[in-house]
Amino acid sequence: MGHWGVSLRWVLAVVVFGTIVSTAAAGRAGDFRDEFSSLDTARWTLVDRAAGLGRVVPANVGVAGGELAVRLPASTLDGGEIRTTAAYRFGTYRARLKIADAPSSITAFYLYGTPDFAREIDIELFNDASRRIMFSTYSGGAQTNTRTLVLPFDPRAGYHVYEIDYRPGSVRFLVDGTVMQEWSKGVTRAAMNVFVTVWFASWLEGTAPESDRTTYVDWIDFVSR
Repeated sequence: MGHWGVSLRWVLAVVVFGTIVSTAAAGRAGDFRDEFSSLDTARWTLVDRAAGLGRVVPANVGVAGGELAVRLPASTLDGGEIRTTAAYRFGTYRARLKIADAPSSITAFYLYGTPDFAREIDIELFNDASRRIMFSTYSGGAQTNTRTLVLPFDPRAGYHVYEIDYRPGSVRFLVDGTVMQEWSKGVTRAAMNVFVTVWFASWLEGTAPESDRTTYVDWIDFVSR
């Protein structure tokens, strides 16, 4: 009995451990890292809609050379937008970006769910020489937090990692691993889709570029919490 008792306890321990591992794995089933070797249409949707002073058009979004490219065509106020087909909740969202050089336009990496102002967490970069970055949250029908800061580098000149650390009741925004802003009030707790939008916002001047300008996305990843 002693031998069989030890064996039974060992078997039970293996079963319990295996169940814990399986449950944890199931809880992280939505995690992803997309390095854009191709456009995964099961994960991403190209959007066609009016946006700001122009439209976001599927033809302005593509994948080449292991990068997602979102184009601002010359002599127009149009841009491009991509969003996940699934909604995600708490976790860490990161994108490695090099933004377009196109004054009066914006590159946004953000979480959003309809309707407008109900649930949203934004990182918005000004596509100009100002080095400005804006962090915002929306919840319950209103903007609840916003702050504009100046980056210590030119985001048009190279790739940098922009991060949304979304937790129950709070959010932190990081750039290249450094915390730049955090809020613990006015933060939604909802699931949202992940977006990249490059567009001409209606609250900026609306100067069309003389030549095509492009924001490049090296990769995007999500790790659930």
